[in-house]
Amino acid sequence: MVAHYRGYFRWGHRCFLLFSCFPYDNGRSRLYPALFIFQEKNEGTGRMSVVGVDAGGTLTKIVYKENGRLHFKTFSSEQQENVLQWLTLLAKHHKLYITGGKAEKWGETFPQAHIVGEFIAVCSGAKLLLKEEKSDLKQFILINIGTGTSIFKVDENGCERLLGSGLGGGTFMGLGGLLTGESDYYELVRLSKEGKRELVDLSVRDVYEAMNSPVPEHLTASNFAKGDSSSKKEDKLRALTNMIAETIILLASQASQAHKLEHFVFIGSTLKSNPALKEDLTQFQELLSYTPIFPEKGAYAGSLGAFEIGREAEHSQNRQ
Repeated sequence: MVAHYRGYFRWGHRCFLLFSCFPYDNGRSRLYPALFIFQEKNEGTGRMSVVGVDAGGTLTKIVYKENGRLHFKTFSSEQQENVLQWLTLLAKHHKLYITGGKAEKWGETFPQAHIVGEFIAVCSGAKLLLKEEKSDLKQFILINIGTGTSIFKVDENGCERLLGSGLGGGTFMGLGGLLTGESDYYELVRLSKEGKRELVDLSVRDVYEAMNSPVPEHLTASNFAKGDSSSKKEDKLRALTNMIAETIILLASQASQAHKLEHFVFIGSTLKSNPALKEDLTQFQELLSYTPIFPEKGAYAGSLGAFEIGREAEHSQNRQ
């Protein structure tokens, strides 16, 4: 029996193919490519390339530069061993700048890596994303929807974390799995998109019926109040998505009113390919007067911020 093992092939100085090898019953084995990546070439520059890493609770996001162009990669926790192998190879010729909840733990594996504060990295990355999208916005409320949710005030003076919530992507995956039996993120997103929350949530319209309501009728009077064992997966997931969105908007609105900022910039992996969440985050604009902004690469704000902070640090060091 051939043992399960991992390794890599290398072509020249720049290309790696990480692989996993699994045994067959007949003693032979099959090779499965796990990660194919190029490293940036810096001949003649005297500098080491920078790799920005956001080591989150469930996902690892990486930003690096290749041929003058930024590349963005996301890896699940199941791929962590392969990612660590690749970074071990790159660490010999690259500077790693790591942020996120697992940054300190990863720092034990890469003692030469630079640890970047998560809040600083996220805010720096968000500013850069807005700049890349030709936005001149300088003051805004930043909402980072990761495993949980953090809310920041960003202005010319810097970035300040104001408040947060345990509701976020972890809630969507965990509670969504309990409600439906599904565990794949993209399947949960697909089901949520097809669902009707009004079949599970009790709305203001349900409470007041023919009477005039003092608040918009589509608002939620009670989350999941109409749900029962016959409720469809899709409807339960859409109700869950809406509950997460409602909580986030209510918290962000408190921050907005306190600091008189009307632009909400949403980032984080939970927004990736998740139109239902984006739609629900925009449904309160008339009531609460805010302008939502969703940067295209918002999931990579942390890793991009770590990359940019590292790039500036290396550039400054080489000028000395």
